Amino acid sequence: MRELTRALVCLFLSSALSYTAFSQPAITSGQPITLTFNGDKRMQQIQGFGVNANTRSWKGKDLEPALDLLIDSMSSNLWRVVVETVEKWEDVNDNNDPFTFNWDYYNKLYRTPKFRKAWEMIRYLNKRGVTDNLMVNFMGWLPAWMGGEVIKPAFEDEYVEMLTSFLYYARNTEHLRIGMVGPMNEPDLVKEGPTVGPAQYVRVLRKLIQRMDALGMQDMRYVVPDLANMKTSATEYMPLLMKETLIMKHLAIWGMHSYGGYYGNVSDSIWNSAYPHTPFLMTEWNAWRNGLDEGKIGIYDFTFARDCVRSMLELIKHGASGGIVWEGYDSYYEHHFPSKGSYWGILGHDTITGKYLPRKHFYAISQISRFVRPGSWQIAVSGEDTAVTTAAFYNDASRHISIVAINNQHEPVTIRGLLENIPGVKQFDVFRTDSIANLLRTPAVKIAGNAFTLTIPGDCIITLTGRSDRSDRAKTPEPPGWYTEISTYTGAAEKNP
Repeated sequence: MRELTRALVCLFLSSALSYTAFSQPAITSGQPITLTFNGDKRMQQIQGFGVNANTRSWKGKDLEPALDLLIDSMSSNLWRVVVETVEKWEDVNDNNDPFTFNWDYYNKLYRTPKFRKAWEMIRYLNKRGVTDNLMVNFMGWLPAWMGGEVIKPAFEDEYVEMLTSFLYYARNTEHLRIGMVGPMNEPDLVKEGPTVGPAQYVRVLRKLIQRMDALGMQDMRYVVPDLANMKTSATEYMPLLMKETLIMKHLAIWGMHSYGGYYGNVSDSIWNSAYPHTPFLMTEWNAWRNGLDEGKIGIYDFTFARDCVRSMLELIKHGASGGIVWEGYDSYYEHHFPSKGSYWGILGHDTITGKYLPRKHFYAISQISRFVRPGSWQIAVSGEDTAVTTAAFYNDASRHISIVAINNQHEPVTIRGLLENIPGVKQFDVFRTDSIANLLRTPAVKIAGNAFTLTIPGDCIITLTGRSDRSDRAKTPEPPGWYTEISTYTGAAEKNP
């Protein structure tokens, strides 16, 4: 159902994006495109970029190099760690009282291999510094007695008990740091969820927060609603959630999913609400390709990777504060059965050697994630042309301006850039990913009189990054936000600290 539903929605959206990018004639008609980047016109602040990571794949040392590669080379600072609810969890009720934990039952359960994988993987990420930005998402349907593909109203408290027992055990027995939790995955679809309507979703989330608070975990923050459909999120779930003071008090960020770019008018729904400054984050995003959920190996070429990055830029330009790609590495999901594997990974798994190897997505996404660090502001770009998709960012802490651009045409495009209110940038370092190159450093671009000229080869993603002498961080107020792990860009050849 996930494959069919998303395929229909995202095929239409991807076609629309493709038409916009390739079918419309470029305004320039071969002439240079003049783009102006204004450091004083700021939109949202970027929370960061990261990956969905399946705990089922944890095999100790085998997965550690993959996690290290994503942290050190792609600079992934956001981690959505998946724990499935389908099997080997509370298959039999611990007792008949959902408000009293049977710890003899749970202590034994949480020492089984399924959960040891989760604890050990989270512990390793904690060791690597991923704590407050680690969100656990519970994915898949439920034990049959609890409702299976739905949550039976009579067992809502049992569902809450199942989740709270996990989080309580993680903190108090395993001593792990989990900053956020997504209580359900895509409750608007069958078997991704459970399937839960807006009213029940709000009711269950309220119960979960109340139970967590009562257990002394008032600091836990929640990522909601994590629907498959952005429009449904904006029009049906978010309005009800915003009526709940308790929920909004504990909200970390709005979580959205998209496999076809921006739609659903989420940004306007937030701006016109009583909570206009709450950011939204893409907790799942990619370009859509059929069959990857069903165990079919894809074609991981530059076209696929470019479509993914172009969707991210479009989402950012409509207000998204970052994105968590689906998914970090190939893995197996219980809720995709009878599929033999999920092959969305930006790291492919070599089943013979056991190693995880980067695909083109890894380098294409790095064109954003390595240079647009958490805390950066999206700044205004004017004079845009359909030939080139462009977004620009300024980081007060490092004083770096970073520009990400995609040439949507097969032929080279020349841009003439003008920097406004970003003084003292002497040159841009330039990095390129295309069908052959992977994050290739190319000759620097000199800046004279706050202007520069650059010819972008056809079919490629480029990032320009340079340092300004502007120092006005003190006058820029920090917005209400949940991120705490802000790193400073120190050079493309270095690991992110």
